[in-house]
This record gives sequence, structure tokens and C-alpha cells, in this order.
Amino acid sequence: MTLPGTGPAPGRHPLLTPPARRFARGWLALAVAVALLPLALRSGYQFTVLNVVAVNLIVVTGLNLLMGYAGQISYGHAAFFGMGAYGSAILSAAHGVDPWLAMGVSACGVAVAAAVVGVPTLRLKGNYLVMATLGFNLIVDVILVQWSEVTGGSSGFVGVPPLAVAGISFDTDRSFYWLAWGVALLLLIPARNLVHSPVGRALRAIHDSEPGAEACGVPTASYKVQVFVLSAVFASLAGSLHAHYLGIVAPKTFDIFKSVEFVTMCLIGGMGSLWGGLAGALLLTVLPQMLGVFEEHHDLIFGGLLLFMLIFMPRGVSPWLRDVLHKGVGRGKRHSAPESGEARP
Repeated sequence: MTLPGTGPAPGRHPLLTPPARRFARGWLALAVAVALLPLALRSGYQFTVLNVVAVNLIVVTGLNLLMGYAGQISYGHAAFFGMGAYGSAILSAAHGVDPWLAMGVSACGVAVAAAVVGVPTLRLKGNYLVMATLGFNLIVDVILVQWSEVTGGSSGFVGVPPLAVAGISFDTDRSFYWLAWGVALLLLIPARNLVHSPVGRALRAIHDSEPGAEACGVPTASYKVQVFVLSAVFASLAGSLHAHYLGIVAPKTFDIFKSVEFVTMCLIGGMGSLWGGLAGALLLTVLPQMLGVFEEHHDLIFGGLLLFMLIFMPRGVSPWLRDVLHKGVGRGKRHSAPESGEARP
């Protein structure tokens, strides 16, 4: 379904539209920054923090498709993150499956689980949907702790092998940096293509008014489940990367507080903005590390900063920055415009 005025200009290739060109410029700028940043890094700890940012970005990109574009709230994505991590870890470490194959099998398993959970859950709305997804996360958390003969229980599962390609092992902070950010950057492309496709426009219609979208012929139930499954697969891939990077997985990493953290990244960065996912993942991963110098006042300052951003940037950091830049450009154009008595070109 194509809504009036939402498609590309007649005769123009979709990849040549102004939004596509802007995304391409932003993506290339980010890729160049990622490529040059290691030149300025001096310690393995800095690489570790940025690797965590990349893993979080993958989860938040998928979650933003669900929350920011389809308007469906999920406080259970840490469960899919954990299922991907444990599935990949157990298959590769305990059963000798190739880590890349284990990652793919885990993602397929998570997709099936998300479909099973999503069909009944996404019929709910508002607080009921929040409670249902929280309940799912709690169930997975209990299973990871109690099924100790398979998952290792509360102590975690160790001995996860690192990922490798053509004999190159991603077993150091520096080498994993290239893998994690490469995957995060590549996944932004299909996410952007989905957002600007007819399906993406249908998802935005669901976000704005589900009854209105149904009246226009949009299969809302099917689309909601599909985007839920896709976002869960993103979380599964991130979880697998997390497991093969650290070599250990523990249930505490995938509890409901992690789900709340992912949702907060979406909100702070800007819902309905792929660049907002990057801003949220970067801020909420790097900022706590920077505030660690304040010791016992760390949580107070961090909470105050989050409250400040939610009050003064209610749509998120990315939309706020975009508005500031647009105002600056508009002001510059007004200042450079010829006065009323001058001839105009």
C-alpha cells in the first residue's frame, strides 16, 4: 500500500531521492568515523566500551523498528538478547557447532519463539502489552537460572569460542571492534530500506492509528508480528556477538533491567529515528563510564541527566539536534537574503 505523497518522485530511482542521499551521506560519515576512531584510542578498555555500544546499537535498531515505527512497546527484548547469546554459546561450546552456524541457528530459533509469543501478545495494547512482555522476560530469566545443567545456572556459561573468518580470530578488543561495528553498520541499511518501503509506511500508519490503518486495508496483525520477529532477530544477533566476544554469558546480563535499558536508549535517542538509536546507545553506554569518577554520586548525576533530557528533549536527542541544525540553517539563510530594495537573482 502506498499512501499519497509518500512514494519517491515519478521517474526517480528510490536510491536517488533526497532522504536516501542524506542517509548515504550520514552512513558514510559514520563509517569513516568508525574507521578513523581507533587511531585516537589508547587502551583496550576504550575499545571494550565502543564494542558494547555497537552491540547495543544492533538491539536498539531492531527495537526502534518495533517501538518507534510500529508503535508497539516491548520490555522483553533482553530475553531475545539472552536467548541468542545462550543459544550460540551452548551450540558452539557444548556441541562443537561452528560459531557462525550457531549464531544463525539461534537467530532462527529466536524468530520462531518471537512469532509464538508475538501472535497472542501483540493483540494487547498499552499497559497490558508492557506487562505481557515483562512477564516473558521474567520467564526466560527464571529458565536461564534454574536450568543449570544446560545454562550453567546463576554462575553462567563459560568457554564460548570467539568468532573467526578465514583464519582471522576476533578474540581481542581491537579485532572485535571491526566485526561489531561492521555488523551494526550493515544492519542499518536494511533497517533504513524497510522504514522507507511500503511496509515501513504501513508501520507508521499503524503507529498513528491502528483502526485507520485497518480501514485502509493494512494487515495490521500480520505486520505487527513480522516487525516483532525482525526486532527479536536483531536482538538475537547482538546476543550472539556478545557471547562470542566475552566468552561467557550470565543470566544477570539479560534480566528485565536490561530490557528497560534498551527501551530507555530508544526514548533518549529518539523514537522513530535510526540515528536516534545510535545516539541513545552511545549516550547510555558511554555516559555511565564517564560518570564513574563521581563514585557514590554516579547514579544521582546519571538520573538527573536522563531527567533533564526527557524534559527538555522529549522527542529524543537526535530529533532535537536535527531541529537545532535546521533552525541554524534557516537563520543563516535569512541573514544572507538580499534586502527588499536589492535585485533578486
